[in-house]
Amino acid sequence: MTGSGDGDAIVIRAAVAADAGRLWALLRDLAVEDGAGHRFRATEALVAAHGFGPTPRFRAALAEDAAGRALGFASWFPVYSSFRARDYLLLDNLYVVPAARGGAVARRLIAHVAGHATALGADRLELHVQAENDRARRFYARMGFEATGGMLQMIDGVALDRLAAEAG
Repeated sequence: MTGSGDGDAIVIRAAVAADAGRLWALLRDLAVEDGAGHRFRATEALVAAHGFGPTPRFRAALAEDAAGRALGFASWFPVYSSFRARDYLLLDNLYVVPAARGGAVARRLIAHVAGHATALGADRLELHVQAENDRARRFYARMGFEATGGMLQMIDGVALDRLAAEAG
């Protein structure tokens, strides 16, 4: 399906518990491609528990071709904005397998998530993109996303533990 753009052959569906292994494998591939394999801690069991347990921490959708092969996925979760006093959705992960890039897969996955945002009554859909990922930034801009000018900051590992220790 390399770059065919044949959106009709793509099926987007909600991921279910039986998809935990496929979702985990796609997450792992995303982490490795992004150079973050060393930070990847998810297991199939954790994906199953956190995505499909009694209180799911995230939602996910799979993109498949007509034969049921995974083409990609999106995962997201709601976040409450105390500033706006409304929920919004954070698109946490978006991944399309290399052979399916350049077609309609990513756009269809994001449209699926946007549908969930409007159904929830969310006032926006947010995502984070690496500053050096010009291709992704251009893609999101074509879809209507706007750069906010903010810069994502993160603390983890030993630095997080040290800071938390200050709380007493």
